[in-house]
Amino acid sequence: MPPRLLRQALTLLAIGSLLGALAPRVSASAGAPVANAHSPDSLSATAVAFQMRFGVGAPPTATPPPSRDRWLARDKARHVVFSGLWTLSTQYVLVNKADRSADTALPVSIASGTAIGLAKELYDTSRPNQTASGKDLVADAVGIGLAAGIIVL
Repeated sequence: MPPRLLRQALTLLAIGSLLGALAPRVSASAGAPVANAHSPDSLSATAVAFQMRFGVGAPPTATPPPSRDRWLARDKARHVVFSGLWTLSTQYVLVNKADRSADTALPVSIASGTAIGLAKELYDTSRPNQTASGKDLVADAVGIGLAAGIIVL
């Protein structure tokens, strides 16, 4: 846990413990304050504050939110088109501008398209609230495969 988060967690724990210790306990039968303020309920404010801040402690029966990563989506079409065009344009540049043969340029074109797709997914994992998607990588592979098919024709 980063030092800043650890400090915040300890601060919330201390505040919750203090609030729990200072809050008077009321007896259910007589309505009078209970003498022992350090009952197991004294940490309930801490638990609530910690859960609100860090979002931990969800019940185990809670279902995860449905995935928004669908196979047929605009994002997947963009991956197919971009990776295909990247592969085709790399092949064009290598063959027509860098004087490489089509046979030696094809593996480089495919590798560069794959590297761009992997870099994009690694970038997605570094951003908050986003994860890498295997479906995006499959869409990239489809685009690269289509481009390679066009190149070989």
